[in-house]
Amino acid sequence: MSQLKTETRGRKPKVVAAFDFSKIKTFKARDLKFDESLFKPFKTNRELDVILSTEGGLMPGTNLMIAGGPGSGKTTVCLDILSCFTPQKIKGIFISGEMDEIGYYKYCKRIPKFDCIETLFLKNYADNAKEAIEYIFEKSWEVVVIDSVAELLDMVKYQTKMTQGECERWLIELQDKHKKGGNPENINTTFINIQQVTKGNDFVGSNRLKHMMDAFAIIKVS
Repeated sequence: MSQLKTETRGRKPKVVAAFDFSKIKTFKARDLKFDESLFKPFKTNRELDVILSTEGGLMPGTNLMIAGGPGSGKTTVCLDILSCFTPQKIKGIFISGEMDEIGYYKYCKRIPKFDCIETLFLKNYADNAKEAIEYIFEKSWEVVVIDSVAELLDMVKYQTKMTQGECERWLIELQDKHKKGGNPENINTTFINIQQVTKGNDFVGSNRLKHMMDAFAIIKVS
């Protein structure tokens, strides 16, 4: 049964509905049903496939995080993945919170195979970053690369005045919605979240953000 409780959290008290415990459900794996397409990996047809999953490729409906220091190759690896998918008509997008059009054009001049990738320059919408991301996700992408999560969250935090924790929760819940097919075409979106580490190899962001991913990888320059 729902009850009312008061929340403060250091702010003006407000009355919110308490959680309805009658909504809690448990499941057995044999009772769950998913379309078989969820278990067919997107293949780059490169050696990278064996690293992306035991099935050999990037799995639909998956949240990945790729971390590394500056210049470690995070962005290049992720763009390389997207460039392999584009000729296969796998619908992917690169969301850049760090580069602008000029920087990205120069990047593609060095590596021409990247110039076919659909790209959003989030800096152009910094004053409405939250709404821009929510709008773009509704386009039913199969693969979304975010570069970087830290930059995206900083923009949303500055725009909305939400706390870091609230911003992280918003992004996790939004990705979870689309991962489960909560978009107009019911696509189980895969997210590749690029994240930074400091020179001391400290992860940028909370452990909650990292632990809510299905897989986590660190790229290091040897």
